Amino acid sequence: MIKDNLIIKGNNLLALHTLKSNFAGKVKLIYIDPPYNTGNDSFNYNDNFNHSTWLTFMKNRLEVARDLLSEDGVIFVQCDDNEQAYLKVLMDEIFDGIILYNLFGKKKKINYKNMLCSYAN
Repeated sequence: MIKDNLIIKGNNLLALHTLKSNFAGKVKLIYIDPPYNTGNDSFNYNDNFNHSTWLTFMKNRLEVARDLLSEDGVIFVQCDDNEQAYLKVLMDEIFDGIILYNLFGKKKKINYKNMLCSYAN
């Protein structure tokens, strides 16, 4: 039995399902960095889905992640603005709207005027 922290690198959907039997409701932090769906072909993975396929891809993973999170658990999802609006709606559905969103946009030159921060329940 794993008693301390665990970092997993691999097929995320398979890994999430494998963890359910031992960790459902026990995970305090999940961080995912899924494909941004930009259509960029410089990655070693598919980053060119149509919107509905990308949403299904994300929904499958977020539903399992929700089942793994503890009552005080937190999930961080890295996403750019290409699918951000769709991701917010999907996460509202999966997590019943109890989510805090931090959205940061930046330009090449970083200063406080270039940063946007918005919060929503």
